Amino acid sequence: MSVLDRDIPYRNVLMVIPKRRVEKEIPLKKGYSYIPYEDALFEPWCQLQTACNLFDSLEEAKWCLSRFLEEDRAFFEDNFLFVVDEERTLVASAGLWPGHHFEEERLRVHYVAVLEQAQHQGIARAMLSKLCVHYDSIPSRYPLYLATQSQSYAAIFMYSRLGFTPYLGAYKEHTKEESEADWEFVTEILKEKSYSA
Repeated sequence: MSVLDRDIPYRNVLMVIPKRRVEKEIPLKKGYSYIPYEDALFEPWCQLQTACNLFDSLEEAKWCLSRFLEEDRAFFEDNFLFVVDEERTLVASAGLWPGHHFEEERLRVHYVAVLEQAQHQGIARAMLSKLCVHYDSIPSRYPLYLATQSQSYAAIFMYSRLGFTPYLGAYKEHTKEESEADWEFVTEILKEKSYSA
């Protein structure tokens, strides 16, 4: 997991796990642990997301988190993960949240973020495995999906190692041909950056 590479042209792409592939949760490394959401995490979550370039400003992150909590606080608390280090500093977060890329609402992996100083510790992979296992306990239908972008090529590589594959079909305001062209572009970026998804 890394921050977005803003030097890469932006292309939105979707990835899916078409059926259950993650059989067990990958544990966090020693020194990191999960904690439940509490209001004291509001500001740190927003700072984390902004530091990872998932929002353009802290205000935008605050608006988004406020909206999540207003829409369904209980669902947010049950389906988002918060990872802290030994000093209880929030270093990572990811969750499941309803997505609207298809005709019917379906759950997606959302807002995967790991602070730079905590990256390359397997935290994102551990969180994604935990979310995939958790998804199996929810009355949902596969595929589980996520939206990502060309600027997140390191994350795309990590997602592919967990079993997510490129979605090449049509979705909201996106044709099959556009999906295929976007993935062709992303595949070239992965090759250029020495990742093989």
